[in-house]
Amino acid sequence: MTVTLALALRIVRAWTRIYTACMAAATREARRDEIDSDLWEMHEDARRRGASPTRIAIHMLLRLALGAPDDLLWRAEQLRVRPRVVREALWAGAAASIVFVWWLASALHVDHYRVDGINVVRVLYPVRPVASERVSKLR
Repeated sequence: MTVTLALALRIVRAWTRIYTACMAAATREARRDEIDSDLWEMHEDARRRGASPTRIAIHMLLRLALGAPDDLLWRAEQLRVRPRVVREALWAGAAASIVFVWWLASALHVDHYRVDGINVVRVLYPVRPVASERVSKLR
């Protein structure tokens, strides 16, 4: 194993330790074992195909750089949220929705017009009656 390949392995393993830190021990160790297994399989497959250790190291580092967002997404998926937190978030969302609807209703200008015997509520502001409606209102 060359220095370059050993360094690439250390960097990938260090990143794995960073994004799995402070997790449940079983989950953390399972993910670290999964990454180690993937590194070994990738190394062996590339070696059998005749890739140089430097090329293998570059491939590992590229996979690390391109896969970091997926690692962080995996980490976010593993978070356990307590039911109380979910319930409070739902209540906060419901309250914010009610406030928004109240604000929207108070901000909209509503005009009532009588067109052909039917009350029509114009919600969009500003609403200007068509010339024929203005003439009929004046009569």
